[in-house]
Amino acid sequence: MQDLVKERLPRFTPSEAKLVKGSADYIGINQYTASLMKGQKLTQQTPTSYSADWQVTYAFERNGKPIGPKANSNWLYIVPSGMYGCVHYLSQKYGNPAIVITENGMDQPGGLTRDQYLRDATRVRFYRSYLSELKKAIDGGANVLGYFAWSLLDNFEWISGYSSKFGIVYVDFNSPTLDRHPKASAYWFRDLLQH
Repeated sequence: MQDLVKERLPRFTPSEAKLVKGSADYIGINQYTASLMKGQKLTQQTPTSYSADWQVTYAFERNGKPIGPKANSNWLYIVPSGMYGCVHYLSQKYGNPAIVITENGMDQPGGLTRDQYLRDATRVRFYRSYLSELKKAIDGGANVLGYFAWSLLDNFEWISGYSSKFGIVYVDFNSPTLDRHPKASAYWFRDLLQH
């Protein structure tokens, strides 16, 4: 990274480096999906680009076979092993820091009936499989302090507005009182937390 980004990286004085070393309370991870990555020398872009600095290409399929089932968002494939891979890698590579999964979830498309939203069996399978992979990482010694499902309620998403439903509680945005109804995934979480 230092060779690639060069002068765009900030320079720390020795006292600044001492101040920040070991100062993170935890590493926060938004873990939704995984992708296939291939190192590739990309041409220098002007202006520079965050994604060009990665020097990789990524894909969600290999030889025409998807990496996993697709959720609603075009970037979100259901790949539970990505949870284990991410947490395990960080634990091994960086001295087992404290980790908090700050976001993890999947979306349903807009335009379904209320009953279809409430019977979100795919989301239940998503959470069951991702949390199983997280537990496997914890059982292997990963220092995971917390986990947040995304999201409690259907909400506004920056790219797709209200048409993409991430919540475990359905919100009727056509209702003047924004009526809320727990989905099957909310009951699944309740049962998980009670045991």
